Amino acid sequence: MQPVKKSGPFQKPRSKTVKKRTKPAGKAKEPTDKRLPPKKNPNGRKRHTRPHVQAYGTSKLEVRFAHNFLDRLGIQYIYQFEAKSIKRFYDFFIPECNVLIEVDGDYYHSYGLVYEQMTPTQKRNKHADEQKNRWAAMNGIKLLRIWEHDINDHPEAVMEYLKYELHSGLHKTRNRAVKKRGQKTEKPSENADENTDTGTGHGEQDL
Repeated sequence: MQPVKKSGPFQKPRSKTVKKRTKPAGKAKEPTDKRLPPKKNPNGRKRHTRPHVQAYGTSKLEVRFAHNFLDRLGIQYIYQFEAKSIKRFYDFFIPECNVLIEVDGDYYHSYGLVYEQMTPTQKRNKHADEQKNRWAAMNGIKLLRIWEHDINDHPEAVMEYLKYELHSGLHKTRNRAVKKRGQKTEKPSENADENTDTGTGHGEQDL
């Protein structure tokens, strides 16, 4: 057998023939007019739809709380009430009782944790909660905070607590409305009292 010759530095490497790939013969593409709008689903495929984006601040816990407690009590409330001066949202506001309600999740609101044990997210939420507490106190609005574990484990106690607080809040708002009406009424003048009570007006003297 003859030895195989190796390609050296002065020898050209063997050329390799590369076959060109040919596209299968098919239908020629029709020229598209860019001025016309594109056809919807030309291949009949379903387009990928974006998932439902959750509104700001909403959670399943808040929706469940509104359904299981506030709706059963028949109370009219404002969901995601905005305090524009501090740019914060409260979960619920009941204008008839002048009461704000915050539904606090155990994790996000760091239930039972010291400040050093909190994550950065929990610390931000803690700061926001303190800001909300100050705003409610400065505006004379009662703020109720209800924990997630109480909603899950003690729903009857939460219902009784809401009934008591909302009833007292309704009583206070009615008293304030009565006081405002009393201040708006005009006080009778002294001359009018003398003419009506003594019975010695000019009409009787003429008679």
